[in-house]
Amino acid sequence: MNNKLFITIPLWALVIFGLAGITWVSIANMSGTACPSLFSIPICYMVNIGYALMLGSLITNINKFKHHFFCAGWGIAFVIALFASLAEFFGGGGVCPSSSGGLRGSDAASLPLCYISLVVLIVILALFIAGPYKQACDRN
Repeated sequence: MNNKLFITIPLWALVIFGLAGITWVSIANMSGTACPSLFSIPICYMVNIGYALMLGSLITNINKFKHHFFCAGWGIAFVIALFASLAEFFGGGGVCPSSSGGLRGSDAASLPLCYISLVVLIVILALFIAGPYKQACDRN
């Protein structure tokens, strides 16, 4: 099997996984308070835009847009996941949506989704650098 496929398939899968997960949280937020807000905008909507930009970068064939879309989307999602994870860890919970739905609060058994997003985003960056970014550098 081609080495390129070992990078491309997991990259696509993780970006789609992240987009599907944050879309699920965003939909849950419409019927409740699954996400905290920043300037009255639910943070999960901003993360949703970030994952959508990353998916857009994988879909487009225009190299100059590919890297800009990816960097903008990844940057948005990563900064939010990083700060939310730090706030969740050091603030004692109640910041991030959880695997059990809603904000974690005192339910220590549920896993904060910002931790999952942070790990997924780090892996996505590594795959993007090893795949599409390296291919663009090799062409130029």
